[in-house]
Amino acid sequence: MLNDKRWMLTKRIVCARAEGLCEWCKRDGYISAGRDCHHIIPFESAKTTVEMERLCYDPSNCVLLCIPCHVKAHKELGSKTKEAVKARRDERFERWKKHLRGE
Repeated sequence: MLNDKRWMLTKRIVCARAEGLCEWCKRDGYISAGRDCHHIIPFESAKTTVEMERLCYDPSNCVLLCIPCHVKAHKELGSKTKEAVKARRDERFERWKKHLRGE
């Protein structure tokens, strides 16, 4: 997905909107460079591929974050064990890749 043209365009839109700054730091009165484009609602959590696609490429579902804020965002998702999270993510991502390939 990292080299997907639609994802790259989405990231550019989010970065331009945030003026290259971490949106969470800016909200809290700090200035730091944003680096990671983070989905507010994880697209892997969608039940259908149509919904996954909408969530993935919707700039309003993304924020630009610095690395520490991105780590914090994932901790705040309230995930359980690393293994369970990885298994769910892998399963959903495989479904997403199949969708992109038209399978």
